[in-house]
Amino acid sequence: MKKIFPFLLIILFSMGCAKNHIPVITSLICSPENRSAGTKFTLTVAASDEDGDQLTYRWGADGGEFIDSVNQIQAKWKSPVDGSGKTFTITVVVADAESEASREFKILLGAPQLGSLEGHVNYTNFKIPVNQAIVTVGDKIATTNADGYFFMPGIVVGDYALKITKSDFSIFNSNIKIPLNDTLQVSVEITSVNYTTKLSGTISDQDGVPLENVQMVVLNPDGTESKLKATTNAAGFYRLWYLPFGKRTISVKKSSTEDNSYVAFKQVSDCQEIETQLNLTMTRIALRGTFTDLRDNHVYQFKTIGNSTWMTENLAYLPSVSPGTKGSKEDPFYYVYEYQGAVVSEAADTWYYKQYGVLYNMPAAMAACPNGWHLPDSDVEYNGLISTLGAPAGKKLKSTSAWTDHGNGDNSSGFSAYPGGKLTDKGVFTSTADAAYFWTTTIRTLSINKVLFYNSDDIYSQGAEDNSAMSVRCVKTK
Repeated sequence: MKKIFPFLLIILFSMGCAKNHIPVITSLICSPENRSAGTKFTLTVAASDEDGDQLTYRWGADGGEFIDSVNQIQAKWKSPVDGSGKTFTITVVVADAESEASREFKILLGAPQLGSLEGHVNYTNFKIPVNQAIVTVGDKIATTNADGYFFMPGIVVGDYALKITKSDFSIFNSNIKIPLNDTLQVSVEITSVNYTTKLSGTISDQDGVPLENVQMVVLNPDGTESKLKATTNAAGFYRLWYLPFGKRTISVKKSSTEDNSYVAFKQVSDCQEIETQLNLTMTRIALRGTFTDLRDNHVYQFKTIGNSTWMTENLAYLPSVSPGTKGSKEDPFYYVYEYQGAVVSEAADTWYYKQYGVLYNMPAAMAACPNGWHLPDSDVEYNGLISTLGAPAGKKLKSTSAWTDHGNGDNSSGFSAYPGGKLTDKGVFTSTADAAYFWTTTIRTLSINKVLFYNSDDIYSQGAEDNSAMSVRCVKTK
């Protein structure tokens, strides 16, 4: 026993004094390779421990700043922007429970790579500036001026989070990339429920009928259209959200239909409350329909073609009637094709009257149109009609039936010109089914009339004696 005991002590002593191994740092890598001042560097350390102990990491530097955790195998270090020409030492210490190892990485910084940022901050959907908004990019801060403008020079090239805030306004966040030796331009929109109104109301026509599909656009202060728009529903109701306080101009318009056009207008609203109601009236103009001649209660069809509204059937006003053999160049005379009597009721009961209306000599034609309507001239109104329709105007004006040898038109204009013929200055009724003659107010050597023929798709101008008789189409007086 005396020999064994010292040996056991030696073994036990050896077991309790096993040597700890120092951690080994195998690499320390820095990226990116660009060494410009102001750059954000990522440093990564690789280390091992022969004893398998858990390792800890501590990072340090003699300048700049670490922007993430410094207790990991990787650290992010932002070099100082004013560090050009200086060398900075990054140190990492790797330790286990009993010992530690360290390594240094020296970075010589060059000139910083810089760019700039500028932009405007406006109300959402508008070119209305927001002043005193705070713009933050990295550690740089700017404030918008009265025009909503800001400029931030000297930003180190790289990726950033752009943040724009103002009290009581929405917050804007975006990722941006600052370009080298250039300026990134941004346009930002924010809004506020405290400084905008919710504008709503209804739009009706002059008869109080609600109008659907009216387009409303709020204008910018410079008169251009903003992105804030609304369209009325079937009840004529609209709502415009987040309209900035102040006097705002609203453009109101509605597309024409086959039956009606609508007079576009602009409305100024002084928005100073959180909720604003504005009911509007829009003028509707009937493009086609009927009207009644109060002189005899005759109902006529009409249609707007181009810029003028035309009767789409021949005038039938017949205060008296004469046979074709009687006439005058100075006094008004009225005729019904092939009727040779003098009884108005008899003439009005004929097929010709119901189909073609009345033939008027020139003095009668000049005064025959009902109140609010007039006899058109040749140069402006008839030629304007022809220009609006384009070639072949005659085909577009002629009715789709009643013309000789199928010389019908397609009536695509809706004018419905039927071949009512005329009464010559010799007292002869002629050309029914072959031609349509219409008086105008234009006088050259003779009074001018417009003529359509069965064998042509054009429309012609002719002169005629004032004691001849022709059809009349009236135009609505503007």
